[in-house]
Amino acid sequence: TELPQGGVRCVERLESPREVYIFGGGHIAQALVPGLVKTGFRCHVFDDREEYASAQVFPQAVEVAKVEMEHLEEISGRITAEDFVCVMTHGHRHDHAVVSQVLRTPAAYIGVIGSAKKAAASREKLQQEGFGPGDLARIVSPIGLAIGAETPEEIAVSILAQLIEKRAQLRAEEVR
Repeated sequence: TELPQGGVRCVERLESPREVYIFGGGHIAQALVPGLVKTGFRCHVFDDREEYASAQVFPQAVEVAKVEMEHLEEISGRITAEDFVCVMTHGHRHDHAVVSQVLRTPAAYIGVIGSAKKAAASREKLQQEGFGPGDLARIVSPIGLAIGAETPEEIAVSILAQLIEKRAQLRAEEVR
């Protein structure tokens, strides 16, 4: 339709917000969640440490809970093909425990914090546990766009940008 000269057209996207399951409530997650919420994501934050699994630390999150990273069956059971997962726990052992469980979900995105060296070691361990090339290809590690980020806030921006990019790709695929 044509608008009168000087008219304004507003477009409102009618879709459910993407859910982001964040495992690890440290400094990067604390910097990431506000940006995710402001850009239309719903955040669920899980940590095994009481001081990080707090609604006071993550007031914008729809869910914050203290969990055992080795036992995420209930949470993993909720993750759909529409959802994103960010793994940024406080240790390689915990990251591995989370990844080995969320790889069994249909998550649209699984990002894991860490260096390329850590990512390679993790992939090797997952392969030894029976995960195949298709499973391993689903893991984005290191997480975030390569923008030279160093501080928790900069790393959060790189992750946020990557999640926005992935969401846009999924939208485009849905239109086809």
